[in-house]
Amino acid sequence: MSERGVACRRTREDMISVLPDDLLCQILYNVPTKTAVMTSVLSTRWRSIWLSIPHLDLQSDDFPNFTAFANFISRFLDFSKGSSRLHKLKLESWNLDFVSGYLDPCCLITDWINNAVTRKVQHLDILYPWIVKKMPLSIYTCETLVSLKLTNASLADCEYVSLPCLKIMHLVDNIYASDAFLEKLISSCPVLEDLTFVGNRDTEYNLRVLRVRSKSLKSLVVDLDGNTDMDSETTGKGVVIDAPGLDYLSLEDYQSTSFVISKLSFSAKVYVNVGFDMAFDTAVIDSSKRSVVRTFFTMLSNVRDMTLSGTTLRIISLYLKHELLPQFPHLIRLHSVFYNSDLGKLPNILQSCPNLKSLVLEPEEFKMNELLVLSSSSSSVPECLRSSLEHVEIKTLIRGAVAEMELVKYFLENSAVLKKLKLCLRRGRMNEESFILMELLRLRRCSPCCEVVIQLEELNETRQSMVRYYTFL
Repeated sequence: MSERGVACRRTREDMISVLPDDLLCQILYNVPTKTAVMTSVLSTRWRSIWLSIPHLDLQSDDFPNFTAFANFISRFLDFSKGSSRLHKLKLESWNLDFVSGYLDPCCLITDWINNAVTRKVQHLDILYPWIVKKMPLSIYTCETLVSLKLTNASLADCEYVSLPCLKIMHLVDNIYASDAFLEKLISSCPVLEDLTFVGNRDTEYNLRVLRVRSKSLKSLVVDLDGNTDMDSETTGKGVVIDAPGLDYLSLEDYQSTSFVISKLSFSAKVYVNVGFDMAFDTAVIDSSKRSVVRTFFTMLSNVRDMTLSGTTLRIISLYLKHELLPQFPHLIRLHSVFYNSDLGKLPNILQSCPNLKSLVLEPEEFKMNELLVLSSSSSSVPECLRSSLEHVEIKTLIRGAVAEMELVKYFLENSAVLKKLKLCLRRGRMNEESFILMELLRLRRCSPCCEVVIQLEELNETRQSMVRYYTFL
């Protein structure tokens, strides 16, 4: 083949290299910096392209020690001074044990962040394995920030906070100057849409009350499950949420003893994993704790979609020994994880959801001879089973245990408008599988249009999961 032919073939094989620099930079912008740097060995054409990317995404684990990590960042920032912008700065460091004596990580981080703020950074993501002392105050007035994610940082007080473009803020295991400052930080983001707040540190988490006030917020994730000991450090902690535009609320909290949640929108989806700072080995709930539980669920009474953890269901089960739950007249979808000992309270829970249309249950795996007692007399059948419940799914694998069949029987015999009951069956020996299927076929159905869909899982010769479906009309 002639030299011209070889050149033409290489050109056809490497069409990407003939693209303009701006387009190549845009491609490399979407990969970690380590990957972008590796392209420099492809050819002289690629040698310095990565230096023009307005994006630095590094992990210290990619370097032999922190000194090499810090030197690389400093060189990159020096090389790219000609660029007016640094759109994204993402740094993760886990090997600070290798820091040389003359390097001060906190000073370096401050310099890097200040450099990024000066160059109109839009996305700032800093993650370190231990508390970084005092983040620079420049982040509080960065007018270009769209996303701010901080982990293990210490946030000092600042008189003036203004983040006019910030839409995403994730705060994980940080130290805050005060409750009031954190509230000011959140409320100083007029277009904030996505807020995640995690406080899992047993010794460092120092807030008493988390206050989230935002008219623009659409998604809120709160995770405060770091300390379940009922002592002076946890007693009195609380959560206040005033965000009427929320579409999604995830609340995991084993610390707080009080909650104030302003009226949520009808479209809000809610995930609740709350312990109410309560011991689970108790047989009764005192009146003050019942008041907290009652108030909490009353504040959620207008949501349409709710998921409840097994821990929260345990507390609801204890609560139902004393009084009924508040009504959820707008709830149309409920997803519940159950400890089997609490399943007997399922009719009482459904009685509080008169317009429920979809129910997903995740009980524990039943023992073969374990019993389950669910009331099924006409006077005690929940209203939703008689008039609205159309879809039920039991996600736990059915193995033919007595309690499993009683649970399936309860829905088939009492749900008047049920359209679909979905079950999951583990493929076993043929006679066991056939027995379970025959038992299901014998069950009487209250709804004439109900279909039972069985997802049958099995293992093939390569031990990979396979799925088959049976549908019984």
